[in-house]
Amino acid sequence: MITEGKIFCVADGITRDPISPKDFTNLSIEESLKNYPNPSGARFAADIFCESFVKSLNKKVPSINIIRNAFIFGNKKVAELNKQSDKKIDYLVNDFFGCVASGGLIYNNKLFWTGVCDCGIIVYDKNGKIKFQTPNWMKPFEEYEKLSLQKRDFNFAMPKYRKMIRSEYRNNAKKIVENKCVSYGALTGEKEAEKFMNFGEIGINKGDLVVFYTDGFEVTVQHKKFFQTIYHKTESVVEQVFIPFSLSLAKEDYNKFGKERTLIAVIN
Repeated sequence: MITEGKIFCVADGITRDPISPKDFTNLSIEESLKNYPNPSGARFAADIFCESFVKSLNKKVPSINIIRNAFIFGNKKVAELNKQSDKKIDYLVNDFFGCVASGGLIYNNKLFWTGVCDCGIIVYDKNGKIKFQTPNWMKPFEEYEKLSLQKRDFNFAMPKYRKMIRSEYRNNAKKIVENKCVSYGALTGEKEAEKFMNFGEIGINKGDLVVFYTDGFEVTVQHKKFFQTIYHKTESVVEQVFIPFSLSLAKEDYNKFGKERTLIAVIN
């Protein structure tokens, strides 16, 4: 059996449109989101998912099937959140509340992991060598968008483009181009999201570093100095070394290192 101390989950809420403006062209991030609701339903979805995932796994014998059921259970709890709203989904201001997430549990030197979209897991050995990392499951869509969608008269600043992405590409496993699925998954409570959930099991050793992260940390966790700044057994040392390192990277290149980000680092 396991307890909550060995269960981990991170989630990132899906940003919906603010009440206004609808056209983000030539606006800064601050200007485009000035009317964004606070508190955010996306934050509620992320919190509900993590709480449900951990609760579902607690005191159960670990397996890939158990972790799959927990991830599905969390998505169903997000569905319940969305059912509380009587507004018709328009994929803009009234989009689904939702999130993306990664998580897992550690038991008997095994890591049972799960994730969706651009959240992931990376494992280092005690010497700082990467043993395992999940792919960015949003890459197929990002590559397709870059090569194909931008040829149209659309851009993300325009509401019709944002609506098209969310309604046609999110959680749509039937979006196949050249025998390849070019859509992506998100935990919106829709059953279709289950087709985009990913699960696995790997062996880990004593001293291995296991990191669960949201997309804002994807590049950071692969940085050549990441391991040495975070591989410490006391939280206070991590705060003194890793946090300044992370902030310095964000200052250097915000688009690559400065986006909203969350991680959990665990030494086995």
